[in-house]
Amino acid sequence: MNCFLCHLPDPNNDARLQAIRKGDFRAATTATLLGTGFVSASDNTFTWNPEAFTSEGELASVSIQDPANDNCAQCHGLVLTSGEPVALAGCTPGDWLTATTGQLISPDKISASGMNLANKEDLTRSWDIHAERGLECTDCHYSLNNPAYYLSDESPGHLEFDPRRLEIGEYLQRPDHNIARGQSAQTTMAPELKGTMRRCESCHDAEPVHDWLPFAARHLQELACESCHTPQLYAPAVQAYDWTVLRADGQPVSSCRGVEGRSGTVSDLVTGFTPVLLSRQNIDGQSLLAPYNLISAWYWVYDDPQGPRPVRLEDLQSAYFTRDAYVAEVLAALDANVDGALSDTELLLDTPEEQAVIAGRLTALGLANPRIEGEVQPYSINHNVARGDAAIQDCAVCHADGSRLTQPMILADRLPGGVLPAFVSDANTRTTGELSVVDGRLNYTPAAVDQDLYVFGHSRVGWIDWLGGLFFLGVLVGVAGHGGLRFASALKSPRPVPELKRVYMYAVYERFWHWLQTFAIVLLLITGLIIHRPDLFGIFSFPAVVTVHNVIAVLLVINAGLSLFYHLVSGEIRQYLPRPYGFFDEAIVQAKYYLRGIFKGAGHPFEKRPEKKLNPLQQATYFAILNVLLPLQILTGALMMGVQAFPQTAGWLGGLPFLAPFHSLVAWTFAAFIVGHVYLTTTGPRPMTSLQAMVNGWEEVEANSHAQPGSEPGPEEESK
Repeated sequence: MNCFLCHLPDPNNDARLQAIRKGDFRAATTATLLGTGFVSASDNTFTWNPEAFTSEGELASVSIQDPANDNCAQCHGLVLTSGEPVALAGCTPGDWLTATTGQLISPDKISASGMNLANKEDLTRSWDIHAERGLECTDCHYSLNNPAYYLSDESPGHLEFDPRRLEIGEYLQRPDHNIARGQSAQTTMAPELKGTMRRCESCHDAEPVHDWLPFAARHLQELACESCHTPQLYAPAVQAYDWTVLRADGQPVSSCRGVEGRSGTVSDLVTGFTPVLLSRQNIDGQSLLAPYNLISAWYWVYDDPQGPRPVRLEDLQSAYFTRDAYVAEVLAALDANVDGALSDTELLLDTPEEQAVIAGRLTALGLANPRIEGEVQPYSINHNVARGDAAIQDCAVCHADGSRLTQPMILADRLPGGVLPAFVSDANTRTTGELSVVDGRLNYTPAAVDQDLYVFGHSRVGWIDWLGGLFFLGVLVGVAGHGGLRFASALKSPRPVPELKRVYMYAVYERFWHWLQTFAIVLLLITGLIIHRPDLFGIFSFPAVVTVHNVIAVLLVINAGLSLFYHLVSGEIRQYLPRPYGFFDEAIVQAKYYLRGIFKGAGHPFEKRPEKKLNPLQQATYFAILNVLLPLQILTGALMMGVQAFPQTAGWLGGLPFLAPFHSLVAWTFAAFIVGHVYLTTTGPRPMTSLQAMVNGWEEVEANSHAQPGSEPGPEEESK
């Protein structure tokens, strides 16, 4: 690095790099001035131009500037500001940021590029919204003591702005050449500067513009802005390097993602790619899902007294080449079609014999125990930001079976040496997904549950659904079987019409809260099922269903609270409290009636009265429903709704990964209860008697149900 690279309008970086490659480090800085008129080169010798200097030896004219985007682009990637259309062809290793991530900085519309880009005419957004709005690289990556951007960890926490900072004159005299950086995964350089730059939230207040998003604060707690605002990259990027072999030009076999074709010209069709989402561990302890490109690499290592070390390129070239041709031993081992040349397909060490040839040659060079290792390096994607209308807005992108959060990424089309690579250990990413080989391709699939996330519509606990579904199905089958036997026995031995009397059983408010609670629970079950499995109910709007579910849940809680107040004040709460004395005997009698007496035409063993509306089994069921299941469902639902406001409280109970499956299990129980409850309303004197009573309040009950001929004797009669 030198001052000219950043502060001259047109530094000659190519000449500088050429001098560095030749090992002429002294000349590298001077080479940067070629083309400025200050210096000329002849026969690898640089000569100062006397006409460029005054008689005092000072430059007659020089243009010094703040670093511009073009200056940054010389090292970091493709940045276009001249108005020329983007004309990128294939992977460009010289443009580091673009090659590793597919990012390029341009204010132009993607559709106006000169690239052979799939569906280009539909891409009317700009390459980067910040470049379109005129931002410079240094607006985010500023000098650390620039008073216009300065952020200090030493400022008191109660101050939004601390005016005690460097004066502009002092800054111009002593600018800090440490540049603010983000928290990218691909470099460990200057770790003390991580997180010093301003991020999206430094300029944008996200919550007001995301009011359309259900639980917006929760999304912002878990997702980096780039996860939605950089949904797709529209340039190729490096996919993998195989340094275990060398092409004839001495370079490794490499592959790119986001492009079809290998010619490296505009005839290759650029398709772009979707970045993978990984959990980024920030220095402040926050964990956010952010987009990355993954680059895999395989290489030879050997044992050194200080530990395993990668084989040097010079040694690898010695193992493969003699002068400018492949060694005969290597050619004989790898040249499958015996044409005297090695194609990329042949340059793959996929058998022990081929690996042994290269390992043997490396051993002959004095390298101990040469072997193949592989690694996967995440590369952060923070640019190519799209404005809101081009960002992800469809909830189904994440909240569905094929969730964006667990979308796999192909890492390589080959597996050198059969070695499964490992993620580098010094990146600030959490990579707990699965590496798998499918049809010869190496894939990485993130796992939301491994990142402590539960994504509604996508995350499911299989055994919970199976258990709940089987319980619901069991109740359904039991009801169908029991009802079928009742119908068959009634046809075989018609039951005589019992003596009935009309009783005012249910007050107006009892009927009101009952129906309101019924409709609320049914709607909650339906909307909950849609939220749980949106892939089966694609016609419904996911955010709308979430809103309806939450509104109905609040209505249910209010109704339950008012109902509890009514039952306490009126004394009706006693209806739901089983009496310990004789309860089990009465419950057994009631169970015998359902299992046997009802098929013989027996009357109900207990008389239904306004002061005792429920039989023992009903009392026990309602006691469990109202005192256990309903409170649990309300509690888990409230914690799930409040997880963005009170994450610690929900975290004490396991967070969403525990609360949501438990909530689902209780929902299955409620669904089964409703089926059983509706069926048991048909066990009165007539199938619709109980239902009609809950509509108009009046119910026809058996005058002396427990004394009907053929009935099971009640406890009172047994005592006589």
